[in-house]
Amino acid sequence: MAKRGIARGKDFDVIIVGGGPGGLAVGAMLAKEGVKTAIIEKDPVVGGRYRSIDFHGCRVDSAVHFLVTLFGSPGKSYTYKLFTHLGLPLEYKLVQWPIALVSKETPGQLSTFAMDLKLGVDNFYQFFAFATGMQMDDSVKKELMKLATITSDMSEDECRQVTNVCFADWIEKNIEDPMAKAVLYGMEPVVGAPIKDMSFGFIANAWSAFPRVGGVVTYYPKRGTLEDAIIAPLAEYITNHGGKIITHATARSILVEEGKVTGVAVHDDHMRFMLEEYSAPVVVCAMPIFEAVAQHILGSELLTDDWLESIRLIGSRAVHDLSGFYLLRKDVLPRKGHGWIHIFDVDYGLPTYVGDWCLGSFINATEPKGKQLVCSYISGSSELSHFGLTAPMGKVRQANKMFKDAMEKAFPGFNKAIEYEGLNVQLSHGRYAYGPVPVEVNIQSPNIQGLYFGGDSVWNVGQPASEKVFQIAFPLCERIVKHLHFLKQLDDISRGTQIKKQATGIAKEKGGKHAQASKGKPVKRRGKR
Repeated sequence: MAKRGIARGKDFDVIIVGGGPGGLAVGAMLAKEGVKTAIIEKDPVVGGRYRSIDFHGCRVDSAVHFLVTLFGSPGKSYTYKLFTHLGLPLEYKLVQWPIALVSKETPGQLSTFAMDLKLGVDNFYQFFAFATGMQMDDSVKKELMKLATITSDMSEDECRQVTNVCFADWIEKNIEDPMAKAVLYGMEPVVGAPIKDMSFGFIANAWSAFPRVGGVVTYYPKRGTLEDAIIAPLAEYITNHGGKIITHATARSILVEEGKVTGVAVHDDHMRFMLEEYSAPVVVCAMPIFEAVAQHILGSELLTDDWLESIRLIGSRAVHDLSGFYLLRKDVLPRKGHGWIHIFDVDYGLPTYVGDWCLGSFINATEPKGKQLVCSYISGSSELSHFGLTAPMGKVRQANKMFKDAMEKAFPGFNKAIEYEGLNVQLSHGRYAYGPVPVEVNIQSPNIQGLYFGGDSVWNVGQPASEKVFQIAFPLCERIVKHLHFLKQLDDISRGTQIKKQATGIAKEKGGKHAQASKGKPVKRRGKR
């Protein structure tokens, strides 16, 4: 049925804008609760940055990305917790977090250092000695312990109280030793963002993992790509439990009337951009919130001033990361040992981070027989390779050349063995939300009823990288179910009131008719006997 010239879609309890891992996680949890849910996705398939690509006979993740947790074990992670909650299997393998130094002076040699959870904060002292060749003075260690002592007992809620404090400013005010300052500023390649783009709240939450459980734990699915192991099971779960996934549908606007969400208007790309409206009392914006505002999917008039400023800052830190794919004619890298390494090239004066390399086989990629797939990942947030969102090709080529030069030093013959080479750029995994903001963007709108947020662009404090989207899914689902229950109660009360009014009206009408029918009739009087 037409409505204002726009095709009217089905009614749902909840509409989720964005079919990446965050949107699917919330959708699956709501489906388990019996909530009638639809996911709106602009691409032909769901998965976002967890999707796989086909590259000259190889099927591989579209970007190198490992799962992480601050809880000391993958079995305690929110990703694993989500799959357990849904009754889905998730096998994993632990991944070491190694760092390597390369130099033209030592061709074919890799000097490596891997963090050890047993060392905790001492990992930073060991890394300093590894990278510089010098032992850290006790005075420097004492300065660094200030941070460890302050953050070790801070809860997430306490960390949220200082998300407006820039970590670089905190260092200048609280750390006196120049070497200790240098060590903290040297965290940039590990975190993947400049120190000035990190809030003290984010760092406090992440740093606390070292004294508490030894450090950040990295892992990956035991079988299949991220799409195979994470995305496909969640999408299937949603559809098997009554949910609907609508692809080729670009969200145009989240609809709001009188301070309440009413649905979403979309372009149906299958129907040559015909407009459709899907109605629902709850909408979850699971795409990057700064993109939703920039594209007017989420009207700025729907947001408070402090939220708008925070969203502007988050968007200003958004960058593209660079991923490379190199199919080699033969094995050049050893298949045993480290499958993933952060590379630092010492030929730039100081050890300089130039990217990560990862064996395709290490992330369960398929490879043509006799060939070897090597992947690269270069953070776009570092000062050296800050691509922004436009990723100028000159800068992309320069970053790729620095990576390949380092690989040639470590594995002579690498460049000559490349048969096919490909590059892609895509939005980083949530690092834009690490920075200081005047107010933390939360999972629920402060002023619009029924409007919620998922994905990795909300919450400054939480689990790192994409683990945060699975963490958010739990409180988000709980709040939405409570809200829908509240709306049902209001509806039941309204229906009860209407029924009561109707019954009263009918009774009055009957009584009126009876009185009218009796009016004017002679009254028979009985005589005396």
